[in-house]
Amino acid sequence: MSGTVGVAPSTATFTLADGQTMALADWRDDKYYASAELQNGDTQQIEVFIAGRSQTIPGGNRQQTRVDTNLRRGGESGLPKDFEMLVYGWGVKFVRAMRPATGETQPRLADTGGALSDPLNLRTMFNIDRVLYHEYFYNGKSYTQGVAQDYPQGHGYHVFSTNTGFELAQNGVPSPRDRQALVIPVYERENLDFRWVMQPEAALAIAQAASDEAAVLNFVDLKVYKVGLIKVTVV
Repeated sequence: MSGTVGVAPSTATFTLADGQTMALADWRDDKYYASAELQNGDTQQIEVFIAGRSQTIPGGNRQQTRVDTNLRRGGESGLPKDFEMLVYGWGVKFVRAMRPATGETQPRLADTGGALSDPLNLRTMFNIDRVLYHEYFYNGKSYTQGVAQDYPQGHGYHVFSTNTGFELAQNGVPSPRDRQALVIPVYERENLDFRWVMQPEAALAIAQAASDEAAVLNFVDLKVYKVGLIKVTVV
């Protein structure tokens, strides 16, 4: 509407349940994403969103880059000052199955020195999905629970092949809207913690045959997205 108190005329607005008026010009349709590393035999809880850029990836020991997360700081500290978000869905993407470089015990981002990354095959995804429990918390309150297939990634590779030896698995059909969605969004504000918790209910079994027929791939990177409206803040 136009003429709302405190809002410039001709600015499209809408009103939340608590009476707050929001101007659409101040918000963008976007996402926050963060990553974690899984390893064969893992049984411990891993929390996604708790680490920002240049911090250690949850579940591993390498430093996160911009392809791993777009968070400026860990979600335990909440959104930065003056930032707000209306979260209307989440997605889980399996990024890669990988192995460390020769003589090393932990994966790198780059495939150098004998390290290798491949897309996940169906057996690897199935073995993870059937035992890995997911739950999202905001300000100490649980908002959603499930397994990876409950949170389709909504984007990714799409490949068709007649080669019987070819296999590529992904968590959902590529589409900008094919993901779990909320009728009423979660309204998140600055300095209130958020985290995505993953708990293996049995030891993870990750041992994917490598495309170069060398050592098996026993690590997996996955990425969690939360999508919605993010308030544009001048910094």
